[in-house]
Amino acid sequence: METGSRGSFFWLTATEYQLHDVITSCPEVVLSKYIAVTSFDSGSLVPNEDETVAGWQSRGGIAYSPKVESVDKLPHDVYDEWYVFNAPRDLGHLYQGNIFETSMKAGQVAAFVNYGPGFSLKNSEAKDLTDLFWLQLERIRPQTFISDGDILNFVTCDKQIFAAVCAALR
Repeated sequence: METGSRGSFFWLTATEYQLHDVITSCPEVVLSKYIAVTSFDSGSLVPNEDETVAGWQSRGGIAYSPKVESVDKLPHDVYDEWYVFNAPRDLGHLYQGNIFETSMKAGQVAAFVNYGPGFSLKNSEAKDLTDLFWLQLERIRPQTFISDGDILNFVTCDKQIFAAVCAALR
């Protein structure tokens, strides 16, 4: 596991942990908050009937949770990417295409977990990609970001949550 900070964000990357490990060992990361899912198993999450009844919505290729009351029924797989907020937020539309060939427009969000193999905040060979990620994160300003592909990436601006996640995963 590697950790660091950038601006007001604290981050960690790890190959031995997954999104499930984060939310079960530190449910406070998502409890009483709202999640925007920009990738679910490398695609868009389309809420099933039970999730729709529970309040999940899908707009522009992005799924939005109701206020999270429990981590037990949160949909997750592999190649997932979550933005966590204290209040509901609409991120716009999921960007389709190659972010190196066509720039994103206002109201578009890229799913970085699907750039691989192994999207990592520590990958110095993919500096152009991580620079684009940080620009997007600064624009969106979530409380927390989690991506889980070949590598777990966890970013938060909450120092206490960061310390709790680091302690739980060590």
